[in-house]
Amino acid sequence: MIRKNLMRIKQYLYLFVAVDFVCALIVGSNLDMRSLNIKPISMFAVFMMLYPMLTGMAVEKVKTASKNFRLIISTHFLAFFAASGTAFLISRTILAHEPDLALAMVLVGAIPCSNMLIGWTGIADASVEDAIVIAVTGLLLLPILSPILVRVNGGAIIPIPTLRLAGNLLLYIVVPLILGYITRKRIIATKGQAYFMELKKVFPGVSATGILIIIFFSVAKVAPIILHKPVLFFLVAVALLCYYLIQLTVAIVAAKVLRFRYEQGIILLLGATASSQAISLAIAATMFSSLTVFALSFKPILQVFFILAVIYGMGPWLKRFWGKLEN
Repeated sequence: MIRKNLMRIKQYLYLFVAVDFVCALIVGSNLDMRSLNIKPISMFAVFMMLYPMLTGMAVEKVKTASKNFRLIISTHFLAFFAASGTAFLISRTILAHEPDLALAMVLVGAIPCSNMLIGWTGIADASVEDAIVIAVTGLLLLPILSPILVRVNGGAIIPIPTLRLAGNLLLYIVVPLILGYITRKRIIATKGQAYFMELKKVFPGVSATGILIIIFFSVAKVAPIILHKPVLFFLVAVALLCYYLIQLTVAIVAAKVLRFRYEQGIILLLGATASSQAISLAIAATMFSSLTVFALSFKPILQVFFILAVIYGMGPWLKRFWGKLEN
């Protein structure tokens, strides 16, 4: 029963996030949770999010995976630098008068997609081997590049403790990555590869549960502010939609200029538009305000629908526009 429920949470995360968000608003509007210290809860939820996620990531496959350096470098450039530029523009225009929401936008641009890129690539019928390399190298680049990008783009909004941010990213990524690698090797050695692959199916559900915990307590904490100022909903939705549309356009043009076929271009596009929900929430929940977490809570809902629309709605056109490799 637990396994089925965890798999259901993973499959319908966007719906669970929507329900969780509404429940948090109801609870927060009826119970005064403004003085609640949610940091211990957030730290527990962060571990729930990142440890299973990184346990399921086969880092060692990078050694034998594709060596398409042009795709790897261009995807990271769009995912880190172009995305941060887009987020900076939106944070200074649409969200200029809401610093906590603007900071959330900065985090979206500075913390690109990691393991979810592999799943989306598989759904899009593209090169999973290339996606694995990009996901793992991107994960290792996060503690180096993201603190700098957040400091540069968000330092004028609120003070950014850069060293603390870098330390937290190292803690949230490197430690679970090492523990996950050891756990995966241990399980495979004692129970076998087939057992691990079955167990791996519940990992995304556990990570998603951690996301739901952070969203619930963070949104409930600021529910009175949100309900008193409903324009916040509109601002966040418009900002995220603009971000996705700009990044989508940049990625489509860049893939065409670089002469990528669909199998590579869609990876570039997904890497440029999708961002890591788990890591951005982990940073926001443990370092910044609950309003920043509130803004990030919209992202899984919009991101899932946006990416599905790109893969299934735009997929046929993208194959014609970029061209598709012959099998």
